[in-house]
Amino acid sequence: MHDTHSKGIIGEFEFVTHLLKKGYTVLTPVNPNSSYDLVVEMEGGFQRIQIKYCTPKNGTLRIELDRPMRKTKYYKDRDVDMMGAYDSLNDKFYLIPIQNIPSNRRFYLRVEKPNSAQEKLIHWATDYEI
Repeated sequence: MHDTHSKGIIGEFEFVTHLLKKGYTVLTPVNPNSSYDLVVEMEGGFQRIQIKYCTPKNGTLRIELDRPMRKTKYYKDRDVDMMGAYDSLNDKFYLIPIQNIPSNRRFYLRVEKPNSAQEKLIHWATDYEI
C-alpha cells in the first residue's frame, strides 16, 4: 500500500503518460506548491489540472476538493480549470471541468450502476473519461 504522497505522484505520472500517448502537450509547474499539477494544451488553450489518485469504493470514485490539514482555499476558488481523477484499480482517466462540480468539499463519479434505481444527480464517470 502506498502512502498519500506516493499515490499523488503515481497519479500525476500515470495521467501525464496517458495524456502524452493521446497526443496532448503537457506542462508541469516549477513550483511544487502551485494550485494545479499539470497544464495541458487542449482545444486551442491551456487547462490547469489538479490530479487526484482514486480507488473505487461502492461503485464510486470520491474526489476530495479541499485540503483540511492545510489552510488553503478550495480548488474551486483557486487557479484550477479541471480536476483529473486517476482510477488506480481500473487504470482509467477522467477530466471534470471545475464548473461542473457543485460542491467545495468532494465530488463523486459513479463507475458502476447503483444497487437502487436512482439515476438522478449521478455523475457518470464515462461522461468525463479521456
